[in-house]
Amino acid sequence: MSNINPELVEKFTAMAQAVAATVAEVPSKEEAFKYVVDLCLSKDPCELLADEPGTEKGPLGPNRVPTRVQRVLAAPSLNDEDFALLDKLCQEKGILCLRDKVRQYAAGIDIGINEAVAAVAASGTCLCPTTDEDVRLAGMISEISVVLLKKSDIYPDLPSVAGIMREAIGNGPEGSFTTLITGPSRTADIECVGAVGVHGPLMMHVLLLEA
Repeated sequence: MSNINPELVEKFTAMAQAVAATVAEVPSKEEAFKYVVDLCLSKDPCELLADEPGTEKGPLGPNRVPTRVQRVLAAPSLNDEDFALLDKLCQEKGILCLRDKVRQYAAGIDIGINEAVAAVAASGTCLCPTTDEDVRLAGMISEISVVLLKKSDIYPDLPSVAGIMREAIGNGPEGSFTTLITGPSRTADIECVGAVGVHGPLMMHVLLLEA
């Protein structure tokens, strides 16, 4: 019996789109990975916002800094089987697929993939375990953040996921990180002039999985 609540899926989709996230339904992980690879190839080349010796540089981007010639996709949270599938698709298209050492490519990453353990329909928010630094970086320094979310993991509101957050905090002898993501990065200066992407990704895509 399915645990998917269509009303919660519809509510989450509407709220996520309201904060400028793109939401797409995909039938399987394989289709999700094909979506990500196509998205990576269709976006403008990633800008190198810091010096990265040995990296092949392309034309200047909108910020008047060089672009990265090879596309880079970071997916450190995937298990062995899923990463192997994604990596195969990336290799076929000439994309570098990272599972670790994400910090070495911090000058510019095209797409970072995270997996959500829960989502809040009321605000279009995704909860992602990010204790691992590579996972944390993949969701923060990429130009586009992609979150994989099972439809059955969508909850009505924030109190509904409090138990999941408490469990995450209590796991392990050391502190843990759980990131709550609601749309792409947004900020405003003292004159209330809004900007996108200053403290994180310029765009966010949520891929809704059936299971």
